[in-house]
This record gives sequence, structure tokens and C-alpha cells, in this order.
Amino acid sequence: MKISKPSIILVKPQLPENIGLVARAMQNCGLKKLILISPKKQWPNQKALDASANANIIIKNTKVFNSLNLALSPFHYVIATSARKRFLHKPHQNNFSLLFKQIPTNKNIAIIFGPENSGLSNENLMLCDSIFSIGLPMTNHSLNLSHSVLIMAYKWHEYFNKPNEFKINKNNLSTKKDFDFFMNFLKHELIISGFIYPKEKTRSMFNNIQSMFLRAQLSKTEIKTLWGMIKTLRNSSKR
Repeated sequence: MKISKPSIILVKPQLPENIGLVARAMQNCGLKKLILISPKKQWPNQKALDASANANIIIKNTKVFNSLNLALSPFHYVIATSARKRFLHKPHQNNFSLLFKQIPTNKNIAIIFGPENSGLSNENLMLCDSIFSIGLPMTNHSLNLSHSVLIMAYKWHEYFNKPNEFKINKNNLSTKKDFDFFMNFLKHELIISGFIYPKEKTRSMFNNIQSMFLRAQLSKTEIKTLWGMIKTLRNSSKR
């Protein structure tokens, strides 16, 4: 079974030089797909190209989006990176082997990195399947963006180039586009049914519900089944 290599996604990167160094780190470890979300400096950028050394092909093929939601549409499994402990209902790992064992490696995978000065927001993290923190001494657990990408990319290369070290699961895992459509439908149904109440708790309540469905790693078929079940229940209640 072919192992899909992950795409690297940078959310609101501030320095074009860092983007270039990220591309260089990716090429060192055999990764090719780079996505930017709302870069601070105009793109394409010569400083990024200069810093990328021989990885200019990655820079030239970089895709740019204004929305993380839109960028994640074709992906099946998304890993967020964070240096800080986040109190969200998400699987949180700091062990590379355990992380890689849970990934559906024959599907579209993305690894997301936040802005250099602040990291990913909780809203960004809610869109992801799991959160990973690179284990570092507490004296200084902050890494340069390109260093973080290099470590993640190298560990991916190291792990998946060892024979019989991985297992593939969830062959029919849904894309984030399918999942997002279902979540919007479910949220609407829960609001009009009165399940989500009061209004001021809508975000926190639905974040918990969404996290529960993300942990289930739903397939496209499972999403269609759930969609049909909810529609049937809604229609039967009108009789």
C-alpha cells in the first residue's frame, strides 16, 4: 500500500524568509506540498525564494488560501502542532510513534503550523483531528517555524521508511469537505430542534460535539448514514 506524504500548511506566516527555510526543510525530508493561509507579506515573495536554496520548486508550487477551512477541504486527517497545552477535547500527543500509528497513511494528510508569534488559535485547532507537541525541556519549548517543520518532516521520513512499522486504517475516511458539510447541517438541526440552548453557549457546546465526531474518524459512508438518519428523524417528527 502506497504511503501518502503529508502536506505542510502554514497559517498566517509572518516572515517570507521562514517560508523559504520551511521549503528547504521539506525538501531535505522528501516532502513537496506547501500551503499558505493568508501570509503577511505579498506572495509570491523573492525573499522566500532566496531562502529556499534548491527548494525553489516547492516555493513555485505553493498554494495560497484565505481560509483554513477551504484549504482543508480535500484532506482526510489533520494534525495541528502546538507548543502549549490546550484544554480542548482533542487527542494530544508528544510521542511520534504513537502519533504515526493512528494516522490513515494512504489518505490525504496535513500538518499545520501557526504564526511565528502566537501559534495556532483554538478556532484553528478545532478543525484538526489531533494536536502534537514536540517534547522539549521546559526551560525553552519554543522553536523557530522552520525548525518545527524540519523535526516533524524528518520524524515522518524516519518512521515511514522503516519496514512494518506502521498500520493503515480507515480506508474510506471522509474528506474535511464532507465532514464540514455534515457539521454545518448537524449544527443547524440541533439549533432549530432546541438541543443547543441557550444561544450564548452555542459555540462551546458545538465544539464539544464536533470534537466527538472528529475522534470517531468517520468514513464517507458513515457520514451519509448519519445524514440520512437525522433527516428521517426530522421528517418523522413533523407527522
